[in-house]
Amino acid sequence: MEKKFIYGGAALSCLLALLPLPYGFYTFLRLAVSVAGVFAAIELRREDNFLWLLFCAIVLLFNPIIPIYLTREVWFPIDLIVAGCFAWLIFRD
Repeated sequence: MEKKFIYGGAALSCLLALLPLPYGFYTFLRLAVSVAGVFAAIELRREDNFLWLLFCAIVLLFNPIIPIYLTREVWFPIDLIVAGCFAWLIFRD
């Protein structure tokens, strides 16, 4: 699977998270964003791009193993920013 589909799926998932959806979706979101974030961090690290650290932070924030619980009001801008970060990965080339 092409990496742009992975990044696009993560970006779309973050945008969908802005809607009031069942709790199961947010569990899926954590997993999807974490996996895509790991791919992004590895790719950027190989390119010697310091933004790999940003995606490591995203992985830590969205990790499904030790979840970080924040209010909906706090998650809203985070989801928008993270969607933008993954969109940047898609269109940067």
